[in-house]
Amino acid sequence: MSKVYFGGSRSLPYQNQNSALHQVVSAVIEQGSSVHVGCQLGADKEVLLSAMFRNPLSLMVFAVAPVIDQAPHHVLQIAYKGAHVVLGAGGSSAPIPARYLLRSIAAFQGCESAVFFSPGPGSLAVARECIKSGLPVFAFGEYPAPVPSSVGFWVESSFVGFACWQWQVTVMQAKLF
Repeated sequence: MSKVYFGGSRSLPYQNQNSALHQVVSAVIEQGSSVHVGCQLGADKEVLLSAMFRNPLSLMVFAVAPVIDQAPHHVLQIAYKGAHVVLGAGGSSAPIPARYLLRSIAAFQGCESAVFFSPGPGSLAVARECIKSGLPVFAFGEYPAPVPSSVGFWVESSFVGFACWQWQVTVMQAKLF
């Protein structure tokens, strides 16, 4: 079974963006793939809700909370529906912002691709780590900002049949003397 990592903005800007998110998540689940996602509000929560109604058993949630009682309410809901929840993802020793990045890195391990909805600075930092790991990175929404510390650019593409952006890595050639 293939695995797809989902992430994105904590506040999705457009109502039709949520519709695209639900359609993409549904298409991924219909293809028999599992969904990996974090525990935040915004894109994470929308992915959770979409997967919860399609097939909660196809979902793996990565939560920073060390115990289920401290996880956000939407994570508790999905856990009770049978989704697998990884608690303490991101560790316990790093500052909270770093834990969210570490949690996301744990979430995309073993995935075949990474998909972001309206990615902001935090999502783009995760996208950078995905690119370093060799994952293809897709983004939905308006033309995204560049991925920090990654040589490349966004190109028009599609993911499971939906128009989106894909990060195209460029290889810098060394000058020969």
